[in-house]
Amino acid sequence: MNSEIPVKRIKTSKIVYVLPTDTMMKVEEVFETVPIHHILVVENEKLRGVISKSDLLKVYKKAVNEGVFPDRSTILASDLMTKNPVTLDTEDTIGLAADIILANQIHSIPILNGDQLSGIITNHDILKYCFK
Repeated sequence: MNSEIPVKRIKTSKIVYVLPTDTMMKVEEVFETVPIHHILVVENEKLRGVISKSDLLKVYKKAVNEGVFPDRSTILASDLMTKNPVTLDTEDTIGLAADIILANQIHSIPILNGDQLSGIITNHDILKYCFK
């Protein structure tokens, strides 16, 4: 495996996103209909955050512990998302992406081309590249 290849060669370019004002119900609908584990939160063509399936699990877990199920129509994507996620540039290397994923125990990194969202790279993309 050549870890010096730029991430633009293996990133997922089809960007699945929600708006910060979309509800938790909309986020759940996206996860149910698209086979992904991370949704980007975008506003005015700018990355605002990332929502993972784990983020939703935290809400469910809290609800179970407190015995009160939240109104999913009032919880917004901006409430669920990880704000200011780690990002990489399209020219950064696959090796750097792997190092960041491992060091931060995360599973995805949004990819930017300058300040424009270009895609996302996941640990699955890296594994696929390594063993393809």
